[in-house]
Formats: sequence, C-alpha cells, structure tokens
Amino acid sequence: MNSKISTSATRVKQFSMYFFTVLLAVIWMACSEHPDGMGNPETGGGTEINNGNEEPNKESMKIKMTVGQRVVTATMADNAAARDFVSRLPLEVKLDDYNNTEKIFYPSPKLTIEGVKRGCTPSPGDITIYAPWGNVAIFYKGWSQSNDLILIGHIDGDGIEALSISGAVTVKFEKE
Repeated sequence: MNSKISTSATRVKQFSMYFFTVLLAVIWMACSEHPDGMGNPETGGGTEINNGNEEPNKESMKIKMTVGQRVVTATMADNAAARDFVSRLPLEVKLDDYNNTEKIFYPSPKLTIEGVKRGCTPSPGDITIYAPWGNVAIFYKGWSQSNDLILIGHIDGDGIEALSISGAVTVKFEKE
C-alpha cells in the first residue's frame, strides 16, 4: 500500500513539474514579444507591426517629424488607426508633457480605432493612442502594460531624443 501512495505522489510531483514548466515557457514567450513590433535592431523590436486582423501592407508607412531643427522618422503600424493618422498629414501640433513619460495631443476628430488590436507595453519611441481619451501619446520613457493603449508606430533609431525634454514642444508630422 505504501508503494502505491509513493508512486502516486511521485506522479503528482512529475505532473506538477511538467505543468509549471509549460506554464513558465508560455509566460516567457508571451513576455518576450516586444510591442514596438518593428524587427529593427536599433529599436529592439522583434516582430512586424500589424495590430489587428488585417492583411499586412506591402509598403511600410514612413513619416517624418520635425522638432525644432531636428528631423526624425517613424515607421507606422499597419492598422486602421495608423492609416487614419497618416491620412491627416501634414499636421503641426503642440505636444504637451504628460507624467514626465510621454508627449500627448488630442487629434480632432478622434482617430479611428474600431477593429484595431488594443494593449501594449510602451517603450521609448512608441507612438500610441490612449483609447479612453482619444489622445495620441508618444512615449519617451517606458511604461507599464495597458490594455487601453493602441500601438500605431515607432520613432526610428535614436529620434526619440528630440522629444525627451521637459515641457511642451511643437512638432510637424509629414508623410515621408
């Protein structure tokens, strides 16, 4: 009888170890995906930006941003919100500093977000929409995961340095 209990306990332990190993592997894989999705070694991304169930765009959408005397580029996501944003260019706006983490502005009318995948963990350079308020937020510091953020692009290379200053800044967005 003791050997049956011992064998059963061993099997439970083995199953538990297997289950937790698989669980950790799934969590690790989910957390290893970077939301900037660029696949660009300069930005640290590892996948292409396509936030939704849309066919990938064969041409990447590039924009340029003029901040003072500096011109930087950004690669936009392949989703309806990013296409709506690009369709409104050229656009000159004042970006207000929010929480010493991001620069924001409120497009009018709000950008299209219907059918676009929500949720990302923003990193420096990510261009997002905060769905509840409808504002565009460009992160110059990392932030925690939010299901209310929609990734619409990422500033290329070290271009985010142009926005990594305190206070408001005027930016001109144009199609590249």
